[in-house]
Amino acid sequence: MIRKNKRLKKRGIKRVMPIDMLKECIGKEVIVCVEGELSGFKATVLDIEENWIKVEEKNNVRFINGDMITQIYIPKNKK
Repeated sequence: MIRKNKRLKKRGIKRVMPIDMLKECIGKEVIVCVEGELSGFKATVLDIEENWIKVEEKNNVRFINGDMITQIYIPKNKK
């Protein structure tokens, strides 16, 4: 995945996170996977501004650059 992104950057192709789709996640608990980490972490999405996402974990608030996010999971509610 990292090699593919580097190849695209060399060609001048820039990937942009779809902000409209991400705005649906505001207020929901999601699992975020970031480049360089082995597993994702659970957090609640608080706000999205341009390419930055503000999330709240148990005791922390994080600002994550959208370019570093590889996947976002929205778990279904179990009934």
